Amino acid sequence: MNETVIVLLTLSYSLILGIIVAQVVLTSPVVFKVLDNDNASNFLRAIFPRYYLLLFLICLVASLISYLWFSSMDLWIALGASILAFIGFIIIPLTNSARDRGWNRLFKFLHNLSVLNTIILFIIAVAQLIRIS
Repeated sequence: MNETVIVLLTLSYSLILGIIVAQVVLTSPVVFKVLDNDNASNFLRAIFPRYYLLLFLICLVASLISYLWFSSMDLWIALGASILAFIGFIIIPLTNSARDRGWNRLFKFLHNLSVLNTIILFIIAVAQLIRIS
């Protein structure tokens, strides 16, 4: 297999890991320490759609690379990651709406779904990096 193709897929999954780690380790914890609740909420409402959209686009790139040069299993894994990132993207308005309306159970469910999606995306990226290395 072409070395460039392997590097591109490795880069895709590495970017996914980097974005997730930056969000979880750097951005989210600092937001609540530096900003008051209203400003933290506004910031997070602005950043999370971009976060999931970026993850989704990178997963689509991994899907295309997998489709063109890797096995069908790699394609399905990348498509699964794309679906998870897309679900994370589309539930953001629902999560915000549930929070605004005081629907705490729905908010908690959607927030936990978002966290679970991120954890699974992280695991997929690590597993794929190990597989293709």
